[in-house]
Amino acid sequence: MSYLVATSLEEALTYLRDSGGRARVVAGATDLYLKDLPHSLVDLSALPGASVIEEADGLITLGACLTHASAASSILILSRATALAEGCMAIGSPQIRNIATLGGNVVNAAPAADAAVALVALGASAVLVDTGGRSREEAVEDLYVIFNRSAVDSTSEILLKLTIKSCGTGEGSAFTRFAPRRALSLPLVNAAARVRIENGCFREVRLVVAPVKPAPTRLLQTEAMLEGMAPCEETWRLVERAASEEVEVRSSLLRCSARYRNHLVGVLAARVLQAASERAREEEGVDGR
Repeated sequence: MSYLVATSLEEALTYLRDSGGRARVVAGATDLYLKDLPHSLVDLSALPGASVIEEADGLITLGACLTHASAASSILILSRATALAEGCMAIGSPQIRNIATLGGNVVNAAPAADAAVALVALGASAVLVDTGGRSREEAVEDLYVIFNRSAVDSTSEILLKLTIKSCGTGEGSAFTRFAPRRALSLPLVNAAARVRIENGCFREVRLVVAPVKPAPTRLLQTEAMLEGMAPCEETWRLVERAASEEVEVRSSLLRCSARYRNHLVGVLAARVLQAASERAREEEGVDGR
């Protein structure tokens, strides 16, 4: 097996073209040995802008090779995309967070990947380019095919960057998870939310839970129910019931029974919405209680 470090995008694409489908792109490669090893690996971590964190015109741009540790400690992400910082901080151990990348979290396509759940809640998009030089932009939530299989073909396509609309006045986001222990453990359930509040009422909500389906799953019915409602204790009770009833889950030997996970979906959905709402109201300069 050969290991090739690309120093430019064109060099990386050339490596992939020349390999005839026998090479695969990597960055952190923390999940590499969970899969069949390819003939060649093309390391993208040295690409210019591979780990960038930038904001312009209300849009945050993140290089796909940005590590979870860097994302979790970024002042910009902590303040304007808080759910992502919290999701990245929940992943693995310090050693893993210092190597694993946002792009890898998406392309690996684990349905309950903490950073990916946060990215979907934030409405993130992915910018990709293939060996033919064609580029495309897709919503992160549309890059899932089946369990642990992404729509990104890492033998002929590169995920370059992720973009997120920055949370502004009256907006907030949050992430939470429930797991058997605080580190190095699969979540029984995780959840993320992004909200916009105007005049004390919800005007936009994105609420995501996992693992429910092969991808981080938006609770569209619960989101629609919340339109025009006020963030309050009665609302959290309604959310807990609605979220739990909206999903169909299965029992898992790795996680828990379907009945318990169904209950957790409701509890965490209400909890993460409350946290996101308090942040949104703080942005409005209103006491979040």
